[in-house]
Amino acid sequence: MEDNFSPAEARRLVRTRRCSDCWEILQEHYDATTRTSTVSCATPGCSCRGHVSVEFVENALAESRLKRREVERTLGESGAVPWIPKPVRRSEQAILAELGY
Repeated sequence: MEDNFSPAEARRLVRTRRCSDCWEILQEHYDATTRTSTVSCATPGCSCRGHVSVEFVENALAESRLKRREVERTLGESGAVPWIPKPVRRSEQAILAELGY
């Protein structure tokens, strides 16, 4: 997605937004003849159909990491996936002993 923006608007977009397709950074292209800037995805070949906020991308990535941990823990406990180790259950006394209490 490329639209004409003032250079100040384009710099703000590059700083606060990401590509909606690949979540990578945006880049500004200044046209001296029209004195406007276009903003597009920095990833080669990306269609860049829009922009999303940096906060959206950070929250979505954090949520994905939490879901991954849950899935790995569940699969490890069930033994369904052999390369994910089963968690070691330790008693409260063993944990306190490791900590020196």
